Amino acid sequence: MKFYLIRHGDAVPSQALNADAIRPLSKLGEAEVTINGKWLHRHLQQQGVEQLDWLISSPYIRARQTAAIVQQHCAAIQQSESADATPDGDPQQFADWLFAELAVNHARAQHVALVSHMPFVSYLVQTLDATRQPIVFPTASIAEFELDLAMLRGTFQRLIVPETILT
Repeated sequence: MKFYLIRHGDAVPSQALNADAIRPLSKLGEAEVTINGKWLHRHLQQQGVEQLDWLISSPYIRARQTAAIVQQHCAAIQQSESADATPDGDPQQFADWLFAELAVNHARAQHVALVSHMPFVSYLVQTLDATRQPIVFPTASIAEFELDLAMLRGTFQRLIVPETILT
């Protein structure tokens, strides 16, 4: 099973204390996500796949906006949010939930994506693939994994970074 771990696009700066959850994407962020949303669509088509089976996002606005842009280019059969996929979420708790959901409610899923935040995405890499150190994700980057549902682990494949955007 393929799992795509996506960091949200560039977001506007926080304007007030405790405003992190409501920060929207910037214009640059929208452009970054569009580039990698198109990449993901082409990548799936090369595998003979037309859509994601399941698209999960953090409930934070910039993650939901990123998921919406990804879905414009790469449709998803099912969508949901996970409150565990926030910047300070527990990667092990999320991974346990993900594997349980895949086993029980998404047993036929072959292509699943999660939109989340730093540092959560960085630590989730190491949680899924214990042979990897946490990595720094540029905004709108996509880490590709092969998940082994029987072994409850993943194998990191590569990190796709948006092409340089000229403004």
